[in-house]
Order: sequence, then C-alpha cells, then structure tokens
Amino acid sequence: MFRGSLVGLVFAGAILVRTAGSAAPQASPAATPSDPAVLVDRIAAVVGDEIVLESEIRKLVAVGFLERIPGETNAAYRDRVLDQRIVDVLRERQLRRSSGFEPKPEEVEARVAALEERLSQERGIAAAAVLAAAGTTREELAAWVRRGLALEIFVRERLTPGLKVTEADLRAYYDSAFREAAKKRGLADVPPFEDVREEIREVVRELKLNAEIERWTGQLRSETRILIYRR
Repeated sequence: MFRGSLVGLVFAGAILVRTAGSAAPQASPAATPSDPAVLVDRIAAVVGDEIVLESEIRKLVAVGFLERIPGETNAAYRDRVLDQRIVDVLRERQLRRSSGFEPKPEEVEARVAALEERLSQERGIAAAAVLAAAGTTREELAAWVRRGLALEIFVRERLTPGLKVTEADLRAYYDSAFREAAKKRGLADVPPFEDVREEIREVVRELKLNAEIERWTGQLRSETRILIYRR
C-alpha cells in the first residue's frame, strides 16, 4: 500500500498535483477541464511502501552510474539500473534497522573522482558538463556514491561473519578454477598449493560472500511486494 501522504497523488505510475489557483469550489468536488493536473514525475517502481521515481533512474542512466556491459542496449541498461536501485532499496530497509554505517569521506571522494574520470573518457567532455546535461550535480553524485558505499559496508558486516572457508573449499578451487586459469594464462608450471593458499582463500571467501549476497537479496525480494511500472 502507498503511504497516506501519497493517497490521491499517485495514479497509474504518475504523480500529479493541481495547478496553483485551480482548486474546485467546495460545492463541486469533481475535477473539471478548468482544474488541470500537472505531471510532476513518474513512478518507476514501488518497493514495499517506498517509491522509486523515474527522475532518479533517468539521472542515474544519464551519468552512467553503472558501467555498461558491452553490446548492452539503452533499454536493457535502463532496466538494469532500475533493478539495482530496487535492490538498494531492499537493503536500505534492512540498514535502517541497524545503527547505520558511514563510509569514510576519502573513500567517497575517491569513487566520485573515478566515476568522473570514466565519464570524461567515455563522453569526451568534462564530467561537470555530463552532470549538468543530466540535470544533476556533483553533490548529488557524491550522495549516490555514499549511499552505495554504506550499503556495501552493511552487507559485508552482516554476512561475512557467517562465512566459513574450509580446507576442502581451498583444495577444490585449486584443483579446478585455479588450474584452469593458470593454463589459460599459458603457465607451464602451476604454483604449489601451499604457495597460493592465502590468495585462494581470499578468492574463495569473496565467491562465497557474493553467493550469500545473492541468496539474501533473493530472500528480501520474496518477502517484499515489488511493482514495476513499464514505460
């Protein structure tokens, strides 16, 4: 259900308001041609009782917040950006139940700078010009990055303690994926297991964490009513 403050404003994926001075007389509550509504924004999705606005998705797409997959169409990219925002909202709902996680300012700045550099290289113009064309600012970009970092920290803090990496896990990875990767790189001699044990441990831990994140995210999706408005 929508929040009470949104009742009467949300209709078929659009948010409408009456124009100033166009309120109908008390004796005639029904809308008339002289009582027009103005489209303020559109709804991209509703996650539980939270709304994802099309304007936010449009900005995220315009600044290329997510790196594109080679050959990805504009429509597919937009849908992937929306899906990631839905996932973020699901995780934010869980984050608000905790004490919260605040990323370090230098980490936020480093990511913003890296994103600006990628934008400049991809578009061939200054990042500030890209942001201006998208109708956003560097401050808003930093807020998106800060939000993403906070969610990353939260997810890792929540799920990492329960991960267990066994000797069998390390051996299995060494005998399969590690050896295959070594052959693809053209290595004649595969390093002994003991020499790469810790390197493999980190890789296996990351793979397990990613799998657990996917499982947890799937559970959040199944427990939450999600509506996506097709354009």
